[in-house]
Amino acid sequence: MARDFSVVALVAAYNEADVIGQAVGDLIAQGVQVYLLDDGSTDGTVAAVEPYRGRGLLGVERRAGGETAAADGFEWERILSRKAQLARELDADWFIHHDADEFRESPWPHLSLREAMRMVDALGFNAIDSTRLDFWPVHDGFRPGDDVRGAFTHWAPPAAYDRLQIRCWKRTEAPVDLVGSGGHEVRFPGRRVFPIRFLLRHYPIRGQAHGERKVFRERRPRFTERERARGWHVQYDAVREGASFIVDPAGLTPYDAEAVRLSLLERHRGVDEAEASAALRVELERVRRHAEATAAEVARLRDVVEDGARRLAELHASLSWRMTAPARAAGRLLRGR
Repeated sequence: MARDFSVVALVAAYNEADVIGQAVGDLIAQGVQVYLLDDGSTDGTVAAVEPYRGRGLLGVERRAGGETAAADGFEWERILSRKAQLARELDADWFIHHDADEFRESPWPHLSLREAMRMVDALGFNAIDSTRLDFWPVHDGFRPGDDVRGAFTHWAPPAAYDRLQIRCWKRTEAPVDLVGSGGHEVRFPGRRVFPIRFLLRHYPIRGQAHGERKVFRERRPRFTERERARGWHVQYDAVREGASFIVDPAGLTPYDAEAVRLSLLERHRGVDEAEASAALRVELERVRRHAEATAAEVARLRDVVEDGARRLAELHASLSWRMTAPARAAGRLLRGR
């Protein structure tokens, strides 16, 4: 591995023994070093990455408490804050806020992740966005040791709240903020995001038993109310006990690497920004027309009110004249005596 440009992936994990070895191995194979934050796993998560220690795995930081730590709750803010701190402590040119069940790739098949990030750096950008594809199990045959990317080949786009993925950044003197966005984007002064997104392949559920364990025992019970109140950890809200985690492939898209990479180049951030600007212009024009129509209606109602007031004044004057007519007649009679 060349020493003149270094990238470190900050990987957090909790009970991901069936996939983390593949994720860490893939990062290292692409020239990216790894620092693992284990959140008190009770399975073989740490053992699965030990073969990489000294071969790209910089260190393993275990949450205090060992097997009892799982009962303490999942504190995403603490993990994000620690990653931001590590980005100031570790010696690297770029950092990646990385999960244990995802795989990152360059948009260009001839460039590894590290090589592509080096090119981005040379072009003067200091942050990278990614397009995330969520791969779901269409069968229940996955077993630990299987290649998860070979086992699950059908994907769906993520929910709207998970589409922003600016989680790679160049080392900066200013502290970075991961907490403010709930980990969806890194924020720092002078951020310049590369227009072409990288690829992020995400494998959150690997089968029925895994889904039941992850959602109902290892995630939802550990989410803190304080973080839930911030709008975090909503991804499993709609899942109910007894639900099937095996997805009908008819509702998913078969993975085609060439087609996906072509879409990354065609559907870059500039296209989204242009469409957003066009949509904004359309909305502003709609608002302008609505405002004009409202102003015209207000003017019409004002005329109606003014006409009504004039008619009311005339009616009042007429009634007043009629009500005083007897008194005027009596006055004339008295004067005529």
